[in-house]
Amino acid sequence: MEMDWKTNMAELGGAFMVSWLVLGEMGDDGNMLMAGLLLAVTMAAMAGAHILPMFTWISAMTGDLADTDAWIGNVMRLVMQVVGAGAALALMGEGTVDAAGLDDAGAEIVAMWAFDLWPMLGMVAAGALIGAVASRCDGWMTAFAVVALAGAMGAGVTGADTMAGEVMGGGHIVEAASTWVLDGVIIGVGALLGGMLEDQL
Repeated sequence: MEMDWKTNMAELGGAFMVSWLVLGEMGDDGNMLMAGLLLAVTMAAMAGAHILPMFTWISAMTGDLADTDAWIGNVMRLVMQVVGAGAALALMGEGTVDAAGLDDAGAEIVAMWAFDLWPMLGMVAAGALIGAVASRCDGWMTAFAVVALAGAMGAGVTGADTMAGEVMGGGHIVEAASTWVLDGVIIGVGALLGGMLEDQL
């Protein structure tokens, strides 16, 4: 059986997006309506992907149980879902792990390999997801994804109004412009990389 990398990457990306955005909305005081809309956006953007393990198991158990190729494909879907969710958890936790089970040497090793580029990696990932949603879905779905991703990154959805306020008398033009341009470029690079990866699959 040949690997279906497009399906595998759709599962990985879908599980990443669900873990990062949807499950974040479903916390103790989470907004279930927003979580449902984000799940719909994710399923529309990653068309053909099961995204959630329950859908993969439903597909496996209601299909031809003797078809080994289908079982291998479903197992690969499950593996990619776990990898995507793990990547989202690492991004949300900014690479930290619970060091309670580590001795002092182990905790020092974890701290030694920590780095401060997690927010930038989040912006690149957000750009890739926004690019995927924007290229595959209607504008209203993209709007939900943008708002959710901005919230997940701790950023706002402002931009032009902040820059206009500084130009019209705020006095911090260089500071606002550098953040405005750099954030846009990093998110744009994420969308570019996501598109390039999709083209190669």
